[in-house]
Amino acid sequence: MTINEAFINRNFSTNARHRTKIRNKESLKFGNCRTNLIISNCTCKYSVDLVVDKVFCIIKLIFLFLCLSNLLQYIMKKLPLHFTLLLYFLISASTYSQGFRVSGTKLLDANQQVFIIRGVNVPFIWLFEQSYESLETIGDMGVNTIRIVWRTEGSAGKLDSVIQRCVDLKMIPIVELHDATGSPSVDKLLATVAYYLKPEIEAVIAKYHKYLLVNLANEWGDQEVNSAVWEKAYERAIDTLRNAGIRSTLVIDAPGWGQDIAPILEKGQQVLDHDPLKNILFSIHMYGNWNNSADIQNKLTEAYNNALPLIVGEFGYNYRNGNNNLHCKVDHAAILNTCEDLGYGYMPWSWSGNNEINAWLDMTESGDWKTLTWWGEEVVEGKNGIRRTAKRASVFKK
Repeated sequence: MTINEAFINRNFSTNARHRTKIRNKESLKFGNCRTNLIISNCTCKYSVDLVVDKVFCIIKLIFLFLCLSNLLQYIMKKLPLHFTLLLYFLISASTYSQGFRVSGTKLLDANQQVFIIRGVNVPFIWLFEQSYESLETIGDMGVNTIRIVWRTEGSAGKLDSVIQRCVDLKMIPIVELHDATGSPSVDKLLATVAYYLKPEIEAVIAKYHKYLLVNLANEWGDQEVNSAVWEKAYERAIDTLRNAGIRSTLVIDAPGWGQDIAPILEKGQQVLDHDPLKNILFSIHMYGNWNNSADIQNKLTEAYNNALPLIVGEFGYNYRNGNNNLHCKVDHAAILNTCEDLGYGYMPWSWSGNNEINAWLDMTESGDWKTLTWWGEEVVEGKNGIRRTAKRASVFKK
């Protein structure tokens, strides 16, 4: 979903949509050094000989460290270049902490605990200051995930600051790129994904690996992109990111402007199997193509029965009985209820800042980005809404 330009020149028939005692020990050991601690009348007495022995232990450790350091330098000089590079990449890979991964239909955090997304979409790329300042309010409402609406012109510095703020407020960040929205071009998809390979962006992804999910491209693929094209395009995108060493959970949107779930049902397992890390989370967006509430339960249940990890990454509601720019009559309660029953995540569109034609999708008043609108009340405070069902990721618990 775009805010400033993405709703212009759009086909709004059926596919329209832009959008983690001291236990007292009587004896402490360190190498060959043993210090006997005698507790008597709250007075600790040390043998002079043992203190001297401890000093020698420390000296021996320093000497050992220096020897190992010199040995490593010698090895690096003598090894052929390709072995040196391999050692470098192994060391680099070890700097990644354990991050999110999928297991069946479940998303697991870095502590291997189930995490169910209850998030919101926030338009940082167009309205950075308002979006950033609203994060504390969003967190206070129980939201556990922020989908960072972004584009390839976004700087690494700003992206880093947003992600850090999300983590500080105990919300999981998902970064997504809006550049290829609705495009049928595979080259456009791959060009968009290349943003994640910029050294400064790769550094941000590595820095927050423990917390971050990467949504490759918002709603890539129009209604003409079929299951086979969608599968092969995303397999190429997955190869690009994995070959670069990016190990994060990759979030992949359905085609058809995000609304066509058929390719996920038909080819999702093949895409998941193609990933060497088997770490793919699929995302479906629900607007005018989802006006039949029975489809919501039936299709999400089908995905669940096929053990496909899935979230509803965007959705709207029945505004003016479908008399709106998206022809949207979605039963949002069915989305909340079904996701809660199946353990799937969801993220309504959007916190605030939509343009005039899409302002009905603002969850908060555009004047303050804090006061909930009717739509905001429904998805935050309603039955199976965010406040009642959201739980923080275990990575934030002490």
